[in-house]
Parts: sequence; C-alpha cells; structure tokens
Amino acid sequence: MFPLYTRVCNFANYRVPFSKFLIRVLRYFQVHLCKVNPFGLSRINHFEISCRALDQRPDLDVFRHFYEFITAGDWYTFAHWKGIPSPSGDERSSLKNWKDSFFWLDDHCLPVEMVWRFKDQTMSFDLGEDFVFNKGLARALIDNKSPIRPLPEHLLLWGRVCFS
Repeated sequence: MFPLYTRVCNFANYRVPFSKFLIRVLRYFQVHLCKVNPFGLSRINHFEISCRALDQRPDLDVFRHFYEFITAGDWYTFAHWKGIPSPSGDERSSLKNWKDSFFWLDDHCLPVEMVWRFKDQTMSFDLGEDFVFNKGLARALIDNKSPIRPLPEHLLLWGRVCFS
C-alpha cells in the first residue's frame, strides 16, 4: 500500500488507473509515484494532455528536454530547465496544505514495480550534446502553451489520462 495525496487528484488531475506515460516517466527516473510532489506530477500530466491536444503521442525525450528531475526537500519534482522555453504558463508557486489529506492505494494500482528512490542515490539524468528529441513537437508545445490548472473530468477523459 502507498499513500496518494488528494491534491494529486484535484490539482494535478490524476485518476486511477494511471496513464502509461506517467508510468513510463516514473520508471525512467526510477521514482515511486508517492515520492513526487503535486507540482512535478502536474507537469507530467499537463505535458501528456498538451501532446494529445496536438494529436501527438507523449514523448519521454521531449519531456526530458523541458524538465529536469530534482529533489525538493523530502520530495522529488520536475523543474523547468533553465534557458529552455516552457510548454506551460501561469504555474502556481505554492500549494498550501497539500499534504493535509491522503488515502491509501493498493500496490496493484500500479502496473509495474515502482522503485523507492533514496536521497543518497545518485541522480544523473543530464542531457548530453548528442541528445535527440522531436524538435517539431517541442516547438508546437511552446507555441501552444497553456496554464497548468485543474481540469474538468471530460477533458481528462479526452486527454486519455482518466479512464472512468
């Protein structure tokens, strides 16, 4: 069992079952869902929905082009790389009391074994000079940037991040 904070559901727009793209990102960065703060999770979800709005599949390499995986206190998050235009606008800088309410989920809610990352583990996810990504998709996401915010249920269904 693991905790899922309710703010992850309403601020970051997550529902169970989780999308394949979210699982792909978490597996790549070797971190458990419950160790990423709502800001990081909202960036994953916003990226996925934005790609689908452009009729494109979410691309992990394009996500890595925009976001770096960092520690944020006792949590992990995805922060915008400095010097790279953001695919999102008008982001909140704080979310008060986001840890005030949670519920327990069974491990079977996750389709794969999630890794528990510890602070003393090295994190080397830098992009090398030979890093290749879909520049067309990256440009389209920048040109069509939108704010990160809670979305109505029908948009989550349309964006294929909710399957109820």
